[in-house]
Amino acid sequence: MKILKTISSFLMVMFIPLFLSSCSSNENKLQKIKERGELILGTSADYAPYEFPIKDENGNEKIVGFDINIAEEIAKDMGVDLVIKNMDFSGLLDALKSNSVDIILSGISPTESRRQSIDFSNIYYQAKTVVLTNKDKASSITSLNDLKDYIIGVQLGSIQDKLAQEKLKGSNIKSLLRIPELILELLSNKVDVIITEAPVGEQYIKKNPDLVMIELDELNDHDGLGSAVGIKKDQPDLVNQVNKTIQRLIEEDKITEFYNNAISTFESLNNN
Repeated sequence: MKILKTISSFLMVMFIPLFLSSCSSNENKLQKIKERGELILGTSADYAPYEFPIKDENGNEKIVGFDINIAEEIAKDMGVDLVIKNMDFSGLLDALKSNSVDIILSGISPTESRRQSIDFSNIYYQAKTVVLTNKDKASSITSLNDLKDYIIGVQLGSIQDKLAQEKLKGSNIKSLLRIPELILELLSNKVDVIITEAPVGEQYIKKNPDLVMIELDELNDHDGLGSAVGIKKDQPDLVNQVNKTIQRLIEEDKITEFYNNAISTFESLNNN
């Protein structure tokens, strides 16, 4: 009898963590966000005009950009406040999966490999992938093959990082955490080119007139074109809620408005 009780107790101890884990994985995240009164956004604020830092009237850092405007609208439609967590791009997916954040917006492309670990909203913006380089190299770049002998800069964990690894095998690829670091490397000739998104390249060209942007078809024939909101797996209520906001913003042409406002804000920073 004592042995049976011991076995029963042992099985119960083993079962409880599994039960709690199962409950946690089936948790309704949308409901939890509403109960908490806060939507926690994960982003990497080095990607103007999507998200970038400015100083407010009190000299404190504030994260702005059209991704942030979209997140604010998502929070508003939920009836909650928005809380922003700024981190390296390469850590966003892990932060989402570990429940450190509720959603991620950072110009993220919904590639098939990313869909294996997280879910995505509908696409809210489409942008081309381009090459950014100094003017003296521009004439020598007409195809992807021309990049093979160059040092190529990409943001770690980005779709451009994946593209470079797949399409430029054997090339010297330098992956860094943040776009401003890559720009400094390009301006100091420590990398020859950067592969990034067109809206991002355009903003840095305005600030650095010696840089030029080159479009190559081979960089835009891949899956996952466009940007979407990243959401933890198996949260259909949250996905539907986010999609409702995105659809409303598209119908009201608000995303274009947010994009233009973000560009104006970033340009004003460059002129100060």
